[in-house]
Amino acid sequence: MGLFLNVPYEEKDEAKALGAKWNPRARKWYADVPRQDYLKFAKWILRDTDNTVIATEYIFIVEGQRSCWNCGRSTRLVGLGIGEHIHMFDDGDGPQFEIMEDYVDAGEELHLAWTDREDEIPPKVRKYLKEKYSVKTGYSKTIHRDCFANHCDHCGALQGNFFVFQETDSPLNLMAEGDELIKRASKLKVFMIPIDDDLQLNWDVGFGSTDYAYFKYGHCEELILSSDPENDYISYEELYDL
Repeated sequence: MGLFLNVPYEEKDEAKALGAKWNPRARKWYADVPRQDYLKFAKWILRDTDNTVIATEYIFIVEGQRSCWNCGRSTRLVGLGIGEHIHMFDDGDGPQFEIMEDYVDAGEELHLAWTDREDEIPPKVRKYLKEKYSVKTGYSKTIHRDCFANHCDHCGALQGNFFVFQETDSPLNLMAEGDELIKRASKLKVFMIPIDDDLQLNWDVGFGSTDYAYFKYGHCEELILSSDPENDYISYEELYDL
C-alpha cells in the first residue's frame, strides 16, 4: 500500500530524503508511509490543485436507469464513486489533511463522483466503462464543449452530466427522503473495485446526508479488475497499464 506522487526529476532527491521510494515499473515515486504522514509529501500531492481526494480501499461504479430525454426508452446511466478517503487541501494556511473514515464507520458511505475528462479515469476502469456502457466523449450543445458523458443505449443521445449528477430527480443522485429514497437506492447497482494502493483522483465528488443509502439499499457486489486470478484487488500499475 502506498500513494504515488507527481515528483519532477529535479525534485527527486528532496522526495527521497523525506522517505519516498522509486517504483521502477510505474517509473514514479511513491509514499510508502502511514497515511497520517502523507502530509509530508503535500508538495507533490497538491502540485496542480489546492484541494484533492485520495481514495482508499475501494473505488466504485454506480449503475442506474432512466428514460432517455430524446427517444423516451429506458437507458442505463453510470457514475463513479469513492468511499473511505483522505481529503487534503490548502486553505492559505498551509496543507491540511483529514481521513474521512474518522466520521463514519468504515465502508458506510459512498460519495457519487464523475469527471468530464476521460483521461482522468484510470485506463483500466475507463476501458471497462466504455466496453460495458454507452459512455464516451462527445460534444455537448448545452456547455458548448466536449465532455465524457453517458449516451443513450438506443438512440445515442448524450445524457448531460448536470442532469445525471446534479438534478434532484436523477436516478444516481439520492437527494430524496423516506420511501422515495429507499425506492431510488434499491434500483441501483454498486460495483466495488478493491484497490491495492491509495489513489489520488481529480474527480468531481458530491457529498450528501443520504450517501449511506447506496450501501444500505443498493445492490452491491465486488468487481475484480485485476488480470491476475490470484489477486482480489488491482494495483496502481495495473490500473494505469504500466
